[in-house]
Amino acid sequence: MVALTVSTTNDCAYCVGAHSTVAQMIHMPEQILAELRDQRDLSDTKLNALRLLVVSVLHHRGWVPEEDLNQFAAAGYAERQLLDVLTIVALKTLSNYVNHIAHTPLDVQFAAQSWKSQVATVA
Repeated sequence: MVALTVSTTNDCAYCVGAHSTVAQMIHMPEQILAELRDQRDLSDTKLNALRLLVVSVLHHRGWVPEEDLNQFAAAGYAERQLLDVLTIVALKTLSNYVNHIAHTPLDVQFAAQSWKSQVATVA
């Protein structure tokens, strides 16, 4: 969930393809996977609270509004999960940026889950 949200937000086609493949392997519901890949609100309320927190962390560069933190907590998440989210956001952002700079091609085993960003890439 977090890795896919970070990777779609950061427009990393490689990581979206790879994490989508893994999501299918662990039997993530197809509807949730499609919603994540399309950057839409999730049909599962609790999972959507997680997705919205990740987007807030990224958009606010860590200066997450108190309201967003309260919504995350109200959905049933604890401070420990917030720290987990921050760790994954940091690792995935680094990975996404490396793939951007390296122009990492999608591995053949992830080809069925290829993804194209809706945002124009910088030349």
